[in-house]
Amino acid sequence: MNALIKQANELLQNHGFSYAFCGGWAIDLFLWTETRKHGDIDILAYWPERDTIIQYMQSLGFQVYEMLGGGKVHHITDIHHQIKEKRNIFCCTQDCEMVSLSATDEADIYYLDFKHIRQTKLNFIEFLFNSKDDTDLLYARNPAVKLALADAVLYNGSLPYLSPEMCLLYKSTDTEREGYQNDYDNAIANMNQRQKRWLDNALATMYPEGHKWRL
Repeated sequence: MNALIKQANELLQNHGFSYAFCGGWAIDLFLWTETRKHGDIDILAYWPERDTIIQYMQSLGFQVYEMLGGGKVHHITDIHHQIKEKRNIFCCTQDCEMVSLSATDEADIYYLDFKHIRQTKLNFIEFLFNSKDDTDLLYARNPAVKLALADAVLYNGSLPYLSPEMCLLYKSTDTEREGYQNDYDNAIANMNQRQKRWLDNALATMYPEGHKWRL
């Protein structure tokens, strides 16, 4: 598997929080092969461990920003001052070429210009925060859609990753985005019947009018 993903796993493991690779990398971890180029590293994490993750990444020299929508981000400098408008934060080093920030007239609020280039160094990680209960991972856009934790987080060796059925449900909102249809085609051909059935039922719930990925 990709050396950058292995490096990220070594950075995150055994530091008091749970995580799993998500996005396109999760599909490749499921397939045990790198099927396409990826822009960045996305990590599934859980809301109760958000502060732990932020403080850990800051201790490593990363700057941490939370997404606000509308092209704006908030630089988190004080763990007690967070806006939590969106569920994702990103962490980057000062030399990260993927991120360009410009000041607004508000303190610690910046306009974000994200350059969609292939990540080659471990200078950027995005965390997407999720909810779970004792048994299930809850889909962020509809907590009534849930997947057993044992089925939701799988492993490629020591690398934890979000299962393909949940990954594809997240990707279902933007099937025309570069790489997403490729992810679906590769994953669905290798998913078992339980995974396919769960995805189909979830798509039926989220898109009662129909969806191109319904079986």
